[in-house]
Amino acid sequence: MKSPRHLTAIITVFAALVCSSIGLMAQKPSLPDLFGQKNASAGNPAPKAEVSVSLTPQDAKAGDTVTLSVAMMIPEGSYTYSTSPTFGGATKFVIEESKGLTSVDKHFNADHPPKKVFEPLFGKEIEKYSKHVIWSRRFKVNQDVKDPTKVQIKGQMIYQVCDSKNCVPSQYSFTATLSGKKESAPLTQTVVPERRSVPDPVELTFALAPSKTSPEKLVQLTITMTLDQEFHTFALDQDKKNAGLPTHIEIFKLEGLKPVSKQFAVSPEPKVETHDAYTQRTHYDKVVWTREFERIPGDKEYGVEGKLTYQICNKGSCRRPLPVEFQLGNLTNAKPVVMSSIEELKGSDDDDDALIVSSSDASNRSLALNLFFAFLGGLILNVMPCVLPVVAIKVMSFVQQAGESRMRIFLLNIFYSLGVVTVFLALASLAVFAGLGWGGLFQSPKFNIVMACIVYAMGLSMLGVFEIPVPGMVGSAAGGQQREGLTGAFLTGILATLLATPCSGPFLGPVLAWSVKQTPNITYLVWLVMGLGMASPYLIFSIFPKAINYLPKPGMWMVRFKEFSGIVLMGAVIFIISFLDESLTVPVLIMLLGITTGLWMIGSLYSHNSSTQQKMTVRVAALLLTAGICFFGYDMSQKSTNQLPWVPFNATELNQLREENKTVLIDFSADWCLTCKTNEKYALNTEETLELIKKHNIVPMYADYTDYSPTIKEWLDKFDSVSIPLTVIFPANRPNQPIIIRDLYTQSTLLEALQEAVNDPPKKKATKQAMISTESPE
Repeated sequence: MKSPRHLTAIITVFAALVCSSIGLMAQKPSLPDLFGQKNASAGNPAPKAEVSVSLTPQDAKAGDTVTLSVAMMIPEGSYTYSTSPTFGGATKFVIEESKGLTSVDKHFNADHPPKKVFEPLFGKEIEKYSKHVIWSRRFKVNQDVKDPTKVQIKGQMIYQVCDSKNCVPSQYSFTATLSGKKESAPLTQTVVPERRSVPDPVELTFALAPSKTSPEKLVQLTITMTLDQEFHTFALDQDKKNAGLPTHIEIFKLEGLKPVSKQFAVSPEPKVETHDAYTQRTHYDKVVWTREFERIPGDKEYGVEGKLTYQICNKGSCRRPLPVEFQLGNLTNAKPVVMSSIEELKGSDDDDDALIVSSSDASNRSLALNLFFAFLGGLILNVMPCVLPVVAIKVMSFVQQAGESRMRIFLLNIFYSLGVVTVFLALASLAVFAGLGWGGLFQSPKFNIVMACIVYAMGLSMLGVFEIPVPGMVGSAAGGQQREGLTGAFLTGILATLLATPCSGPFLGPVLAWSVKQTPNITYLVWLVMGLGMASPYLIFSIFPKAINYLPKPGMWMVRFKEFSGIVLMGAVIFIISFLDESLTVPVLIMLLGITTGLWMIGSLYSHNSSTQQKMTVRVAALLLTAGICFFGYDMSQKSTNQLPWVPFNATELNQLREENKTVLIDFSADWCLTCKTNEKYALNTEETLELIKKHNIVPMYADYTDYSPTIKEWLDKFDSVSIPLTVIFPANRPNQPIIIRDLYTQSTLLEALQEAVNDPPKKKATKQAMISTESPE
């Protein structure tokens, strides 16, 4: 029969594996982090691109051809990859759902060819885009489409944005629809931007008007900024290295217009201010930026959509950059463009090589110097926030080792160091053969969920919920009853290194970027030295075991330190969960609740003196209960593929639909209502319900009561309902006799009610509740 320790370990591992199943289904396609970490250090922020999506023309009808366009504006000094399938990191488009549309083009096409650059890391030419790119694909609106507003296309773009130090994988999910009508915005827009509801000392006016020089052919975009006294902003061409970020203007969409001037003009010219170490180009009081566009012949309407990003300073104190979006004129058939304040729509790519093949500081160092910085960077990882929880546990094991034999202390620390080095060599292999860089593992939801479960179980043990010899866990060792084993020391080294990968200390970025461009032998050598750097403090203790004698002696303080370390581990769990998609947060928390329940049962419902039968009964019950709760959380993470075409609840629209003899289904729900979500999953958003909704043209409306709404509260009162869920069906033929379904219900109950609503008028009897007045509340 297995020992209690083995059985509890099995339950912990099983719980972690059950939790990971969520990631198997929920994980979106992802790309490797080629040269750097996912989250760069504060000093080297990861590059980000601006992405916008449009489906034009918005007023298309059945049989018309529409274009889905995805525009990307790439930061200066960065690049992205083309859609060429010959490269694993290529940009990919996935169309997940298409309603009322048939594809005309097989693939997305770019508006200009990519730049081909030889990449030594891959040993071949790679296609790259810098500055901007627009991908587009044509679709035809199906002939049977009667209402163009129901046309919808959903998908995602999977891409990377890279600079000389980092490659950051990203995913952009989009939903594009047709409005079926012209969409116009004012030709003038004045705003006072706010930061957390506090107005900025700035007023912005955006205007689009015919040019005075040629009102029939030219249109001028004018952006006026008025600043309070003593505040200043920076010029469009301000050098970022001179303690100030330039003002940046981006144009995302244009309708009926094409650019004439290559860049924005400014009035007045910026002031040149020279300080001790830098020179700034600044604007005070009032500044006006203008740019001219030519009207496209045949287009009656024109419009523009864009964004201004500015930074303001006052007496040496600067506020963070603030983006302000603007929309002017008609945007019904606006097409995506990618224009910035200092470049043309179709800028030259002659300088792409300078942006793409830029080298890091590490490239100018010798191998010996790079190895030194690799060792130093690995050493610093021991004090990074990601690793501190596990280091705290290791310090406790050092204290415990005091008084043990020299050989045992040597072996424990050697095995811990071997665990550290093993992970670094494994990561080197991933970098060489799979292109997966530092931090790349944390791009996987499966990995994050498993790590969260393991660290959470360790934290519960540290807090005394149960005792289990998980990797390096001191557990009751604080009381001197349990010693760390060699396997535990090895696994602790592995865990500490895995936890370190989302953190990047000084020196690591340039060294890692340089190492992956070298031969495999050099890459392995650099990563090995980095691992030795992280393991060096423990190797010192193994060589000089008497150093342990300088640590505090075991005592009651270890119990308190153990409990504090458990709290820190819980913080590490929050950190890991923060990587997950928001839709997975609640399901994973339910998984952790299942782990808590099972491990609490093991730690509390029997003692060492209990009978074997009682112990096995509790363990089996704990295993089953943990599995049940985990699978419940997994089930919550699964989104329905039969989502009803919900429209937001609106009293005016409801009354109009009733006048048009439309059957309307209203779901009064909220995100915090678990019963509501159960109804939606098992009764509303099902294949059978969706089929019936489509067959009888029933309009489903969603009354979201997540945040208090006086209007929805009045409607709930009209139906004598003080709680949700509440489902109300207004039959087309008797709109004043709604069918009301309260609380939890089954799919069959809902289908019967819907079938009753679409059948012929019933007998002339109605309850007092059914005859309730449904006029819109004032």
